[in-house]
Formats: sequence, C-alpha cells, structure tokens
Amino acid sequence: MLIYGLHPVINFLKYKKNVVKKVYCNSDVYKKYVRDLWSQPIILENRELRKLLNIDEHQGIVADISHFPYVNFEEASKKSKIICILDHIEDPRNLGAIIRNALAFNIDLLVIPNKRACEVNSTVIKTSAGASAIVPVSMVPNINNAIRDLKNNGFWIYGLESQGSIALKDIKFDGKVVIVLGSEGKGIHNLTKKLCDYLVYIETDKKVSSLNVSSASAIAFYKIYSELYVA
Repeated sequence: MLIYGLHPVINFLKYKKNVVKKVYCNSDVYKKYVRDLWSQPIILENRELRKLLNIDEHQGIVADISHFPYVNFEEASKKSKIICILDHIEDPRNLGAIIRNALAFNIDLLVIPNKRACEVNSTVIKTSAGASAIVPVSMVPNINNAIRDLKNNGFWIYGLESQGSIALKDIKFDGKVVIVLGSEGKGIHNLTKKLCDYLVYIETDKKVSSLNVSSASAIAFYKIYSELYVA
C-alpha cells in the first residue's frame, strides 16, 4: 500500500518502521525530515512522485508499506481504559478524522469491524495526519461480541445516538469507558444499541438535527478526556 503526505509517512518511519518497505521523496524533504529516519530513500522529483499516486497531495514524500499493523483486540483491550468502537463507518475521511481525534484526546484503542466497513487505507492514513501510526486500531469479526467481552471485563458502554435518552453533558464518566459511534446515516445498529448501558445524545441547536460522526466523536472524546484526565 502506498501512503503519502509528510506527517503520515514520517510517523510511520518513527512508530511503525517495521512495515515500511520503500520510501520515495524529493531532495528537500530528504534533507529536512528523512535523512535520520531512512538511510536509502529513492529520490524523485515532484512530478515523478505524482506519477506514483496520480494525485498532487503527496507533499514531497511517499512510502510503500506492506500492510496496516492492526493490534490484537484481546491484548490491547486489557491495557485500555478508554475504547471507541465504530459501528460500520464507511467514509475513509470520517475514519481518518476520528483516528486523529482519538490521538488528541487520549483514546487508548479504536475497534472496527472487518466487514461492511472502511478499513485503514491510504486515504484514512492521510486524513489522520499521521495519527494512524500512533493510535492502536483493532479489526474484529463482530463488534457485538467485542462489546460483550468488554462488558464482562468491567467496561461501561455508551452509545452516541441522536435519539438517545440522556444528554452527553449529564453523563459523569468514571472507570473504564467504551464509546460506540454509529455509521453515517444509519447510526448504531439495533442489536448494538441493546448492548449499550446508556444511549447518549449531543445537544445542538434545533436548526441542526445531527452532527457528522467525526465531529460528534471530537465532542464525546473531549468530554471523556476532560473528566478522566483533566478534572
């Protein structure tokens, strides 16, 4: 998989170097950013980098990675205090933005399903601005089974839902937390809703019926972060 952009590639070289196979960059980027991280990149002009991707947003650097390094769910969840489960997010830019928000607000683990959902691809990695190299992401066969496992291990499950029964501002987060975010348009599936301990909504002006899922994630993550890490 080819990934591109300064922050994404540099963070993979810093944090996930074992999956990087080749690095392509222009001479300026090599001198400023790459020299100490990768000894033998392939130096190309910007027009040649564009040919690799057929896009202009490469920022002078491209890397070829063998795969995206998902983490093991059971192992990662044991080390986590705050987990976000994504219920079949399909838009790669939303997924990338959520990963970036997760890094900003200290989310320990993101969980995505392995079917009927966006996986971590080059667009996700670029949109996350490098956060995807840092935030642990696990891919599981069934998010409902993952939720059941987490409930059995002492996590409280909060589903973010526009038709929820309690406002986010009225929730007091404590202990181990799972926040579930629904897909674009469909929200959280019914069976998944039933597994949640609370269905929570974000209060907005009546002129706006709901928020984009990545925007909603930032608000929910900040609320959790402010109570568990700042307060």
